[in-house]
Amino acid sequence: MKLLFKKDKESQISVFQKVGDQEIAFSYVDMIKSLIDSKVMEQPEISSGFTAAEIKSINNMTTFINKEISITNDSATSGSN
Repeated sequence: MKLLFKKDKESQISVFQKVGDQEIAFSYVDMIKSLIDSKVMEQPEISSGFTAAEIKSINNMTTFINKEISITNDSATSGSN
């Protein structure tokens, strides 16, 4: 799963799910379904206009989600033994 973050001229942030060359409106439900299947969130694409702090925050979110997925997968695997 890959997310795309965009900021418009009014500093409004929009999030899309990137599937191939298509940009699909972001949905938490679709994100969860995708993460269950893929077990990883790819580094997001971030358009211009974001501050260094915003970019760091987005990247930290991705890292946190991937760590949580890893912990969940490890727990599920070790629990099945």
